[in-house]
Formats: sequence, structure tokens, C-alpha cells
Amino acid sequence: MVKDLAKKIGCTPGSASIAIKRLGKGGLVLRERNEKDERIVTVTLSEGGKIASTRWRDDQKRSMALLFDSLGPNEKKTLKDLLAKALGNPSGTESGKESRFGSH
Repeated sequence: MVKDLAKKIGCTPGSASIAIKRLGKGGLVLRERNEKDERIVTVTLSEGGKIASTRWRDDQKRSMALLFDSLGPNEKKTLKDLLAKALGNPSGTESGKESRFGSH
């Protein structure tokens, strides 16, 4: 639902709705109204949206790798620990899983 998506990304439902309409016009998302309650709209990525999302994630990973290539292992560990602390997760793990910043 648009309301849930807006809450998750930290914007108003109106702003989310505008963004979803634009993404829909670009063929990146699909909107489907609930038959029983037309106020409810389910938003999903289209195939084109899935491809664009995957490409974007891959580009971000490559950019981050290039950015941190100049750091040594100890510097990367220090950065990981500082970022985890700044994000309120001093253990460096996410819900019991290994951190996205790598292992110790």
C-alpha cells in the first residue's frame, strides 16, 4: 500500500503517490487497486523496474568498492565499526546476521 511505502521511506503518502505515478509512467512500477477497497493500492516493481533496481544496486556496489579500495584491512574494520556505532548498532551486525560492511 502507498501509505506503508511512504512510512518506510520517510515521506508523506502524497509525495509517495506522486513518485509512484511518475515511476508508473516510466514503466518501472505497477499499481493495482484493491477490488474491495479502492483506497488501497498495491505497488510492485515491473520487470523493467526489477532490472533497473538490480542495475542500480550493482552500480552502487561497484562505486562503494572503488571508494574503499584505497583503505587497508585495519582502516576498513575501523570504518565499519564507526559506521555501525553511528547507525546505533555497536555490535556491527544486523539482526544477528553478518554486517553488510563485512566480517571482523
